[in-house]
Amino acid sequence: MRTWLGVMFLLGCGGPAAGEGTLELGTGEVGFETLEDYQPVALVAGPQGGHHIWLSLRAEGLSSDRVLLEVDAVPLEETEPPPRREPVRIFMTPVEGDMREIVGWPAQLAEPECLVDVPLSVRVTLTDSRGNQISDERIVVPQDDPLLGECL
Repeated sequence: MRTWLGVMFLLGCGGPAAGEGTLELGTGEVGFETLEDYQPVALVAGPQGGHHIWLSLRAEGLSSDRVLLEVDAVPLEETEPPPRREPVRIFMTPVEGDMREIVGWPAQLAEPECLVDVPLSVRVTLTDSRGNQISDERIVVPQDDPLLGECL
């Protein structure tokens, strides 16, 4: 009963309804760069030994700057989805009007040595404080990093 009342309260508070708003998934370490499907993206060695690809996001229709970020990266050839990672709380920067962005999010990839030249579906979902969720998805192709080992 309390959960239902909480949902009704949130819906009555105004703001965007679930699924309203837009999210544009891009790339770029220091500035937002548009990302097209099947675009090559660099695998980057991180300071703790992992590898990531740079993601940047532009969103409209969120009720706050503080949101939960979920990133799912799955090779197109996979039939089983990988284990879900917990969402991460991030702060988006207001840009203009209702638009917010975050530039240079390091999306870590598991077993990156096996993902070189493999089309990868990257789906990002943002959830604001009112439960409004917006998503975008692109297919990217990670490119080799000389520090990577062999795929086992």
